[in-house]
Amino acid sequence: MATEALALTGTASEPLPTVTLFNTENVSLIRPRVNLGGVMVDQVDFDSAVDRIERFLTSGGSHQIATVNLDFVSIARRRPEFMDMLNQVDLAVPDGMPLVWLSRYTGTPLTERVAGVELFGACCEIAAEQGLGVFFLGAAEGVAEEAARNLRAIYPGLNVVGTYSPSKGSLSDEEDEYIVQLIQEAQPHFLFVALGAPRQDVWIREHMSRLHVPVSMGVGCVFDIYAGAVKRAPRWMQQLGLEWAFRLVQEPARLWRRYLIDDLPTFAAVMLATRGAKPTPTLAAEA
Repeated sequence: MATEALALTGTASEPLPTVTLFNTENVSLIRPRVNLGGVMVDQVDFDSAVDRIERFLTSGGSHQIATVNLDFVSIARRRPEFMDMLNQVDLAVPDGMPLVWLSRYTGTPLTERVAGVELFGACCEIAAEQGLGVFFLGAAEGVAEEAARNLRAIYPGLNVVGTYSPSKGSLSDEEDEYIVQLIQEAQPHFLFVALGAPRQDVWIREHMSRLHVPVSMGVGCVFDIYAGAVKRAPRWMQQLGLEWAFRLVQEPARLWRRYLIDDLPTFAAVMLATRGAKPTPTLAAEA
């Protein structure tokens, strides 16, 4: 898993050596990240995010991807433990134009939005091309199965090794253990979890040491989109950063509080807090 800094070893009487990034097999290049309201977001574009995921698959170990949007930042500012968790994931992509806009106040803006639904599609394409297994956890009964059927038509050869829709509300210890065993037996290369934020990302973090899945990612409503249960905003709305408005019109009763009461004030607060901030480069060790 990625770490915040490179650890140097030596005796107390010896000076610490100069750090170089040459001829090292276990250390990746500097990982530039931007601080947005306390949440560290990787300064990546779509192609570099996909490249990093491909390296996760071959580097060994388990890796977690978070698709950070303004709602994630809002939740993290209210729940420090969630912020700590987000800042420990191996890749945190900016899934929302508001984050791109906010990053411009840091002096080193994010290149572009990296939409979680599109990153999910890229992962499925990689899996289909390389014969890797994927597991879908979450969404309502039957949604993941329908999404799997549609995805196989888009990505021929996609190997969905398992799906599971858990009970609504908190998981019992018995069901939680059952899910873990399902995933362990399926041995997927990709695990996609649609339990809503922050539940999906916290669940991954709490269980990844037992699951041994190379790449795990929370995907929100992605299964619903591919199953045809939820429509995505038109491309022009996505480009203008208005996808949230499209979703609000679709599900006003569920989303009005999130977008209008939580996220808009968060945007204003983070804009003030990030003014003049600088990106934080860190050395990330491959798992």
